[in-house]
Amino acid sequence: MSDDSGSPSLIALDWGSSTQRAWLLDDDGRILAARRPGQGLFATTAEIDPGDPRARAQAYEDAFHAVCGDWLAADPDVPVIACGMVGSAHGWAEAGYLTVPTALRFGREALVPVTHRRGVVHLVPGLRIPSADMLPGDVIRGEETQVVGALDMIGGLSGAVTVILPGTHSKWVRVGDGTVCSFETALSGELFGLLTRQGILARTAADPVRDDAAFARGLAAGSPGVSRGLSTELFGARPLVLDGALAPASVPDYISGVVIADEVGHLMSESDRRHRVVLCGTADLCRRYSSALAGYDIEPIVLTEEVAARGLWRIAVATELVSDRERTPNT
Repeated sequence: MSDDSGSPSLIALDWGSSTQRAWLLDDDGRILAARRPGQGLFATTAEIDPGDPRARAQAYEDAFHAVCGDWLAADPDVPVIACGMVGSAHGWAEAGYLTVPTALRFGREALVPVTHRRGVVHLVPGLRIPSADMLPGDVIRGEETQVVGALDMIGGLSGAVTVILPGTHSKWVRVGDGTVCSFETALSGELFGLLTRQGILARTAADPVRDDAAFARGLAAGSPGVSRGLSTELFGARPLVLDGALAPASVPDYISGVVIADEVGHLMSESDRRHRVVLCGTADLCRRYSSALAGYDIEPIVLTEEVAARGLWRIAVATELVSDRERTPNT
């Protein structure tokens, strides 16, 4: 916290399936305190009967107060805003969706209020692309807020920007002049987790060590024009180990390379190569995706996960939960 930080003005949460991040922001939107308890949707409701909405709501309230209760006790009137799977059908309450294409401008009526024993939490809606004919649609929860924060940080409300949000469910969001035009989801992170915990490749692997050469080998194997197909190249890790060409501890990095190469190869479009490309995520994931994008002569703008805090602040300002003193937040 900097010496010129203001007073607490907003509690902001990005509450997803596997993680939870909470920030206390001052009256300029700067971070006063941050917490990451790891209490995602799955952990919050693990012991709850899925058919009991009251018990589920109580579990969310208890988890929220365990993380933010002292902030509320110190400043009872500070508003609270949250994005992510906390607003899904399996979350604290359902916050609905905005249908794409949609401008990233949230009116006061966009937020869904949820009462708790010390006040109200305001939930941010997600984005959806409806299914049509034989084509499946798509949904986003939480990433819309990261996109708001990312665009604010790069001054990207004009022109075309592709925002890539790698993670459990990676998102590729195309934005033109502040309007989300389309987006796509890849199960890359979840697939990686399943492959490295279960099945034949998990048995082939050993405790992982960082191996950039194995990751680069996986990138090359999974790239378009070379790959024989995702499942074939993934299985290739096993004979490489049997032949002594890949160490068991390097299998996870090889798998990571194959999966990321396949995702980037399928989702990177010709127009993306002409747009500004922004990566938002953990340092390790951004490093890996930057390596994959380099193969397409793309040098992305790299931002941290803290863009969610910036996005929540901007949405809170737009919906009049807080006032904007027109000073650039320093997140």
